Amino acid sequence: MKAAPRIYENQPGEKVDNADFFIQQYYIECLSTFSYYIESKGEAAVIDPLRDIEQYVELAKERNANIKWVLETHFHADFVSGHRELAAITGATIVYGPTAVANFPMKQAKDGELLPLGLVQIRVDHTPGHTMESSCFVLVSKGKDHSVYTGDTLFLGEVGRPDLAVKSGELTVEMLASYLYDSLRNKVMKLNDDVIVYPGHGAGSSCGKAIGAGKYCTIGIQKQKNYALQPMSKEDFTKQVLEGMPKPPQYFFHDAKLNKNGPADITVLLNDVQKALTFEQFMGFAKSGATILDTRPNVADGIIDGAINITFMSGLVNFVGAVIKPDTKLIIIANQGEAQDTILRLLRIGYDNILGYLQGGFEVYKNNGGPLATTVKLVSLVEFCDVKADPEKHAFLDVRGPGEHKETGIIKGAIRVPLPEVEANLAKIPKDKIVHVYCKTGGRAKIAMSLLVKNGYKNLVITQEGGFPSMKEKQLVEVENI
Repeated sequence: MKAAPRIYENQPGEKVDNADFFIQQYYIECLSTFSYYIESKGEAAVIDPLRDIEQYVELAKERNANIKWVLETHFHADFVSGHRELAAITGATIVYGPTAVANFPMKQAKDGELLPLGLVQIRVDHTPGHTMESSCFVLVSKGKDHSVYTGDTLFLGEVGRPDLAVKSGELTVEMLASYLYDSLRNKVMKLNDDVIVYPGHGAGSSCGKAIGAGKYCTIGIQKQKNYALQPMSKEDFTKQVLEGMPKPPQYFFHDAKLNKNGPADITVLLNDVQKALTFEQFMGFAKSGATILDTRPNVADGIIDGAINITFMSGLVNFVGAVIKPDTKLIIIANQGEAQDTILRLLRIGYDNILGYLQGGFEVYKNNGGPLATTVKLVSLVEFCDVKADPEKHAFLDVRGPGEHKETGIIKGAIRVPLPEVEANLAKIPKDKIVHVYCKTGGRAKIAMSLLVKNGYKNLVITQEGGFPSMKEKQLVEVENI
């Protein structure tokens, strides 16, 4: 197997090593996702593996262990799992909880079933609610529960969103929330207080409404501090869990389908998509309809005409998943050394239709006369806010989320369109005015600017010197509450 490049921010998390078992937690920052390697007496299990699986294979090899089980807490929606390829390479058995149906060989475990692993066991606790097959895996050592791997059922300070597995005529959001309420109280909360909680996601993931920081906790602390585990009726639970729930990113449904069908092997894909393109090849793909993804954080040297600018270091996968359709043909422009990591991140969320990246990046693009957008003004923060000369010709566009609008206010009179909804709401954004696009820090504003350029907007203004909090703090704009 050809190893995928090891991305710098995919760092090992917590580690537990004792006489009976070994646990390694992995955290991937770009997805706010945890995965786990558990080993006992030469046998290993991997829980919720990332698509780039080399880290688990290498660790098992280093420790002279064999991967016996690939355990999936549910069919993931926010990333493509490495379950099928990992099982194919190692001979491991893929395990899902009750009700799971997939288009590849796997074991549908029974509720309460114990899976042997060296000197320990892994118990399958069926916890429907996030999805119907959702299950927690409990590490049992010497007859005592040591830790629970909760997937998207329980996070630190939060629970999984119950709106992803809705089926017309079969399941409603309220029904899933009801299942989740029961699962938490009948399974998770009955675990001993000292059982360690290892969640599937951390802060920043879209799989929960407001996931707390941290890598692990205990059942006892979560019983004290997690709002969803407090005494309340099922009706109150449903109301609290659903209140303020943002729409799921549109790519979630694409990834869930990939995970059920069995995604293509990433080791094969990497050979196909990590292609260095000449300027002529790059422009040929662009002219044939491929979308340019520009991941440079600084566009002061020029804004690529027709490209979508999503910064490599600022939520690349979340924003790509929010504004670009998964079947889009992509060509990449990135800063030196970032193209291959950009591609790996895209493959992690199932954006497999990548044609390559421009060798030499933006410098080659600009030196060869690549077209630049002339309809965007990049200005200072003060200039961005100054429309006193002719306010009727200007409009402010706020692309933050509704919760941010309510919490901090907006520029008085600003048009409010959250970034994922920009292209669906172009009728709200005037073409006959100079549109000043802003967000919290500037990243989403650049993405929105890119989308507006692609849709024919000729007079746009952005700033790279900050966002609404800076404007408000420096009293550069008049603020209104909503």
